[in-house]
Amino acid sequence: MTATPSEFEETEDPLDDPNFTRYVVRAKRARPVPWLHVANTQRSLAVVIVVVTLALYSFLVGAAVFGGITEETFVRVIAALAPLQALAAATVGFFFGQKETRSP
Repeated sequence: MTATPSEFEETEDPLDDPNFTRYVVRAKRARPVPWLHVANTQRSLAVVIVVVTLALYSFLVGAAVFGGITEETFVRVIAALAPLQALAAATVGFFFGQKETRSP
């Protein structure tokens, strides 16, 4: 009696296995999720804008504290950075204030 390998046992040569297939089974590519791309983009933009704003204000306050700029220059630069601060506030408000809507 010759011992034939059962379907659960491995053989030395895969070609000896009757269940062996030469065809490669490829997984389907997952389709990109549109809302996920939008959410990642919004998150990235919000983080970049907030980090840049914080860096500029930190540098400005540090320069004012350590005497690098005068009080008048400090006020002028703060006034010049007001639109960036408004953009950062709007971005954060929009990003965190969106309602999550899901259809059933």
